[in-house]
Amino acid sequence: MSKANLTHHFLIAAPELSDPRFAQALIYICRHDKYGALGLMVNRPLEQARVGKLLEDLDIEVTNRQVMEDLALEGGPMYPEVGFVLHTGQPEWASSFAISENVCITTSQDILKRIAAGQGVGHYQLCLGHASWGKKQLEKELGNGDWLVCPADLNLLFDTPFEERWQIAADKIGVNFDYLSSDIGHA
Repeated sequence: MSKANLTHHFLIAAPELSDPRFAQALIYICRHDKYGALGLMVNRPLEQARVGKLLEDLDIEVTNRQVMEDLALEGGPMYPEVGFVLHTGQPEWASSFAISENVCITTSQDILKRIAAGQGVGHYQLCLGHASWGKKQLEKELGNGDWLVCPADLNLLFDTPFEERWQIAADKIGVNFDYLSSDIGHA
């Protein structure tokens, strides 16, 4: 896996991962290239961070009642004050780029205004912060057995309950954490 491009894949934290910030994390990789990787944790809701309240704090009027209840996610430990919108559709917003055929990431306020009004965005997750790896850092962590890799799918990314995502991703690749050896990746 070390030479593979992991964009549009999930990283599943191995149970023995020593960094508590990523315990049972499921990370969606938005970019992976020779310079490093950037991903968003997609299974850690911030119970006190409702999307509607965050938008109102930005002086964006929220008219979609569901948005008032949607939870923002802890996207990762880097720059937790910066919001990233992971969404379905095309990269039609001011600061948007495509990750896959139907998944984009956007950091501009124009998409937030449309979300607040319930317009123009199918599925979305608002993530605060991100996870990132420097050049060859992710490959080293994969070699150490810190992460398992799973192809991404829209159902797991947007529709599966947050608390089930880590285990369901592992199930997708046939891993039962109850039987997983802590010596993964070592010969």
